[in-house]
Amino acid sequence: MRQTANSSLAEGSGQGSAEAVCFDPFGEPLETSQTAAPATLRDGAGHRAVAAVFWGLALLLVGCRVYLSDYPVAQTVAAVGEAVRTQLAAAF
Repeated sequence: MRQTANSSLAEGSGQGSAEAVCFDPFGEPLETSQTAAPATLRDGAGHRAVAAVFWGLALLLVGCRVYLSDYPVAQTVAAVGEAVRTQLAAAF
């Protein structure tokens, strides 16, 4: 966003000082001034923590996928199904 001081806009509004005018990426002036509060920088520690959790989870999932790739899927699903059936039969 480009900003410039435009005295012609300030004269029309009745103010004596120059007012900063903001433009959108296409060069059109914005109606609301966004120069009052500049964008604050992100909290670096928080973003690093979130990124570390994200990549840790991604590596965990990839590691589990690689570790379990030796087992046939049908046999694993059958074993899990048998375990669930056994637990349900014992519970009821």
